[in-house]
Amino acid sequence: MKNKIWTVILRVMMFILLLTSFSVSGERIVVSDSIREGEYMDRTDIEEVVFSESCGITEIPDYAFLGCTSLKKVKLPSGLKKIGFQAFSECASLVEVNFPETLEDIGSNSFTYCESLDNVSFPDGLKHIGHNAFSFCGSLKDVFLPDNLEEIESYAFSDCNALQKVRLPANDHLLGELLLNCCPELVEIISPSEKVPKFDCDSYLFDPYDVVAYEKCVLKVPGNVIDSYNVSKSWQKFNRIVIAD
Repeated sequence: MKNKIWTVILRVMMFILLLTSFSVSGERIVVSDSIREGEYMDRTDIEEVVFSESCGITEIPDYAFLGCTSLKKVKLPSGLKKIGFQAFSECASLVEVNFPETLEDIGSNSFTYCESLDNVSFPDGLKHIGHNAFSFCGSLKDVFLPDNLEEIESYAFSDCNALQKVRLPANDHLLGELLLNCCPELVEIISPSEKVPKFDCDSYLFDPYDVVAYEKCVLKVPGNVIDSYNVSKSWQKFNRIVIAD
């Protein structure tokens, strides 16, 4: 509730204040200096954002591009380490975003309701994905998570209606609860970890009462630990647990 109130307050403030710390060329924004929290919030005229390589920005602050409904493409700077809370949430036209290799942290709700986002490539050095980070990304079809990812929080990819295939990290770090809840087209999950990952709050990948989801989706795991997955409370609900190719 506090986050929602703060979002409304920010939106009112940004509607009143003039934005002065960016250069504009038509509908293309070039960020060449620092960026403030909520700075471009609800700007419906922006279609593309480019960060100059010399900007030195290491963090996209909270709410920075929240509600930029016409934004289609973002070029993030090398050296970027963190994307903040709701930084690109509700960017319904966003089709493409390229994460630099330096990125370590994708904040909570950072890309929620990015309904046109259909492809995301995560860098190998990524350490953290916050809760609901990609929830309601209705065009996202495949997710391939890097092996050394340390934390994926709850509902990170929930309610992605087109999501079909997910590859989890190759480690047994604790997974957030209901990561893939309400993804009706999901047919394949690959868990390459040779130690069975556990879930926060002793939870599951998706709703344990969603019988159809567990019947439809096949879980692929390493052959030497397939029995361990089969007897695990959080994984045994899958009707088909098979050896990964």
